[in-house]
Amino acid sequence: MREILTVSIGAKLKKRLNTAARKHKTTKSDIVVSAVEKYISSIEFQAVREKLMPYAKKKGYLTDDDIYKVKD
Repeated sequence: MREILTVSIGAKLKKRLNTAARKHKTTKSDIVVSAVEKYISSIEFQAVREKLMPYAKKKGYLTDDDIYKVKD
């Protein structure tokens, strides 16, 4: 079930949001929902990554590229 959330944004961002909604033939709500979902996913991923980094460093994985260099 969808709920209503009221947010305050600046005039320039509102204009950009309106333009994007028209250009992509979608609603402002859909754009905002998508943006919030991406933002929350990103911060959740960062939190997990921060917890796992000490274990990865102990194994010698210091960068994302180190993960791809692992041979089976």
